Amino acid sequence: MNRAFASLYLLIIFSIIGVGWGVDKLWQSYNSEPEVNSYVNSLVNLLERELEQVVPAAYGQHVRKFANTAQLDVEILRADEISGSSLGQQILLGDLVTVTESSTLIVSYKRLPGSDSVVSIRQEIEVGHEQYFYQILSAVFYFLISLVIFFWVYPLSRDLRILQKNTQKLGSDGVPSAVDIAPHSTVFTLAQSLNGMSERIRALISTHKEMTYAVSHELRTPLARMKFALEIAATIEDRKVQARKLTSIRQDVSEMESLINGLLTYAGFEQGVTKLNLKPGDLGALIAEVVAGCRVDDIAIEYDINDELNGQDVMCEWYLVERALHNVITNAQRYAQSKITITLAIDEKDYIVLVEDDGPGIPLEDRSRVFNSFVRLRQNTNFDKSGFGLGLSIVSRIMEWHNGRAHVRESQWGGACFELRWPQPYVL
Repeated sequence: MNRAFASLYLLIIFSIIGVGWGVDKLWQSYNSEPEVNSYVNSLVNLLERELEQVVPAAYGQHVRKFANTAQLDVEILRADEISGSSLGQQILLGDLVTVTESSTLIVSYKRLPGSDSVVSIRQEIEVGHEQYFYQILSAVFYFLISLVIFFWVYPLSRDLRILQKNTQKLGSDGVPSAVDIAPHSTVFTLAQSLNGMSERIRALISTHKEMTYAVSHELRTPLARMKFALEIAATIEDRKVQARKLTSIRQDVSEMESLINGLLTYAGFEQGVTKLNLKPGDLGALIAEVVAGCRVDDIAIEYDINDELNGQDVMCEWYLVERALHNVITNAQRYAQSKITITLAIDEKDYIVLVEDDGPGIPLEDRSRVFNSFVRLRQNTNFDKSGFGLGLSIVSRIMEWHNGRAHVRESQWGGACFELRWPQPYVL
């Protein structure tokens, strides 16, 4: 990364110096004639007035006299001596032309009116402090440009070097550590993406560990019961007792199958979806269908569905929302005492589904983690605790994919109130 910084910095600096030098030389090439100062103009005009009453043959004598009086290097040339050059043509047309013959000498040419004579005035130029001051200013200019570029390139190189080190350095959990980049940095968005990727990797590793723990922990109990039941059944001659033991084994097998299916489903949802296929539909009809599928005959629970959508269609990925509703309603049914209320609403931005029950509720300290995977609350042993703590985690994932969220609060009866909220299409 240091080599990249050095190469980029030197490339920019030498490019600016090279371009500046080239433009300066090009300007000097196309603008080689120095500016004629007022002093030379005055001299030429004065000399022309001196020669107005003099015949061309006597120009030389008067010019030498004028040069001695003014203490100048002035001479008369014939027009044919300079007519061969492009500047010569310009001089013959009567223009005052000044050229630089050396760094300390400039010569001005002017054709005298009505003659073939050309007067030349040679001026010695002293190289003074102005020339050195110009060179100092040029050096300061390029130094300031280099300084500005340094303060732009160095932070970029530094932040990229930090990103490189963090991607090469793994933490104790095998995940790159978070990158601390200032918000005004050019690579801040890249750093945020890297941090998001690190968090996603960390979450996947954590989920993998949780699933491994769940499998090892949850399967151990039914396997032990099955092993014990099989040993007992082998020694029992009574067919009825044997049948009960076999029924117990079938229940354990069913529990293991349910766990495996739940883990496979959760793993599938953890992979995420690439793009949602949003379609309009009747959310009220879907909820009525889900409620009918969740009802248990031997549990007397009253369902109340409040549809405040007024017939308005809802945009969502229907099979995912159906899964989320099924999980939330099943969870409410597991803990409700006598009633569950489901409310469908819409505000300026979001679709809203509320599922309330009159169960024991969820303690305030547990509400932040109830949507985590493999979390099962044990606040009341009188309620059915079957399940593996994956249902609400899947609900949270589905809402995230819809750019929404799921959270829980206390219901109007003191139980749990789950709110599912996701934006309308124009907000996505």
